[in-house]
Amino acid sequence: MHGFDRLKPVGLLLGIFLAVFGVVFLAIPETVAEFMAIFIGAIVTVIGGFRIASVIINWQISANRIFLLIIGAALFIIGIFMLFNPEFTIAIVGAIIGIFAILMAFDRFLTANKLKNTINVVPTIISGIIHLAFGVGMIYSAIVVFSIIIILVGIYMLIAGIMFALSTLFFRDF
Repeated sequence: MHGFDRLKPVGLLLGIFLAVFGVVFLAIPETVAEFMAIFIGAIVTVIGGFRIASVIINWQISANRIFLLIIGAALFIIGIFMLFNPEFTIAIVGAIIGIFAILMAFDRFLTANKLKNTINVVPTIISGIIHLAFGVGMIYSAIVVFSIIIILVGIYMLIAGIMFALSTLFFRDF
């Protein structure tokens, strides 16, 4: 059996999974966003728990053990809060992303101002406007913007899954 023929079922399965996830992302973007927020909360909770356990296990040899224990407890508590308040998590993550996007916008505007007499700065200004609009949108309504991003990812996953499956079945370029 040719090596490609052995991989064909894997490629087809991967394509189907991508397409199914794409449909899920398109059908329920708010639920996907909430799931991601809960997942982030779970990760923060686990990191806090591991930090607490690590400090307790290594109590005798840990420098700054009280500080590290406080950090671990704070992460654990914040993680638990995030688990039960996914809207808050989305808003906080959205605000952080929005702040970084606005900072990127200011960087683009400052760069355009600095280079205005040497090169065409229109693309740089357009990039700044896009960053600024995205940043303001994320801060203003993180849940809606996350839903839009999830929908775009869903469209991509659906198309990629279909193309992957077709490529595996018919085009033999997998």
